[in-house]
Amino acid sequence: MKDGNNTEIEEEYILRYIDVSEELRMEMVGIRHDLHKNPEVSWQEYETTSYLHRYISQLDGIEWVDFGLETGCVALLKGGHAGKTVALRADIDALHGEETYCSDCMSCVPHVAHLCGHDMHMASLCGAARMLSVHRSDLHGDVLLIFQPAEETTNGAQCLIDRGLYEKVPFDAVFGLHNRPESETGRIIVKQGGLMAAKINFKISIYGVGGHGSMPHKCVDPIVCAAGIVQNVLTIPSRNVDPMESIVLSICSIHGGTPDNLIVDEVEMTGSMRYLDRATGERALERLRTVVSSTAETFECRCSFEIVDRIDAVDNSASLYEIARSAAVDAVGVDNIESTRGCLATEDFSAYMKCAPGFFYWLGNRKRGDDVYSWHHTKFHADDEALVYGARVLAASVWRFLGFA
Repeated sequence: MKDGNNTEIEEEYILRYIDVSEELRMEMVGIRHDLHKNPEVSWQEYETTSYLHRYISQLDGIEWVDFGLETGCVALLKGGHAGKTVALRADIDALHGEETYCSDCMSCVPHVAHLCGHDMHMASLCGAARMLSVHRSDLHGDVLLIFQPAEETTNGAQCLIDRGLYEKVPFDAVFGLHNRPESETGRIIVKQGGLMAAKINFKISIYGVGGHGSMPHKCVDPIVCAAGIVQNVLTIPSRNVDPMESIVLSICSIHGGTPDNLIVDEVEMTGSMRYLDRATGERALERLRTVVSSTAETFECRCSFEIVDRIDAVDNSASLYEIARSAAVDAVGVDNIESTRGCLATEDFSAYMKCAPGFFYWLGNRKRGDDVYSWHHTKFHADDEALVYGARVLAASVWRFLGFA
């Protein structure tokens, strides 16, 4: 059987290949706790990278792929037989923020914490890598293990791609996961199509004519113009796009002004727009440019509009859906598969999907009866038992895609 045609797979095979022993479970818990205690923010994941490098180097069949980066690491696990290459990805960075949930593995780093659960993702991928390495002689293909820096700044994945990730090791499919505190441990969310939103970060600069606060008629006030822009652009989601489509447009910062006797020359604004449907996003972007420029003209200001960053939506591949669903059933059983609506949070996993078909799971990680504290909350926490299912679904994705002899 090859390439996801799983009709002839015997259950005993998949259960043997994704079995998580008690020893491995405790090893993954230890990895997560070590990483949780020592978080590092985007592009500063030096010790995290060293830790992961040491662990993965122990495994049989590992070849390292060098990108000249100081953080993050990529390894190729060689299978015993020729075949396709499937990539598995985990993000490794933490957040600026205080952790207020008390546990035996709280962050030891002031003002930095794993408040989005990337420590879980790393530990799950380490566990999957160990399981795959143990049975690599049966693999008909290779597995690319991507421990990616800087997901929180949404530029780590693209940096790896720009440095030749796909050219160095072309992969035929890519799988990843993210924890989901809204779902209980032992459940996995499998969704075809749009799972997480596209995002555009933008900057607006408004130029007026400064002067004394007592003589506004001799000035052109960019602060008043900025207020008009805020009011006007927020009508775009409600008046310019299909109300059945999800979109969020936010002005996130306004910088300008000095003491109260001065009208300034310039104001800078930053914002973001998130959407699931590409056509909706393009229509909203067109209107955003127009509304900003026309509002500035109304207030006799000049302006500039700049796209600072653009991330595509995580749009799960239809071609991988049956493989992904089968892998999730292998990991948690058919009764524990959930579906969901799309989410307007953003994930740079989408960058890999421009190279090859991809599929992204949400992994339930809330202990039954526990309170829900979602991503980036100061009391965000995760159930260690979820690591078993994270490792299982990643390993099962490989076997389901590459197949068995």
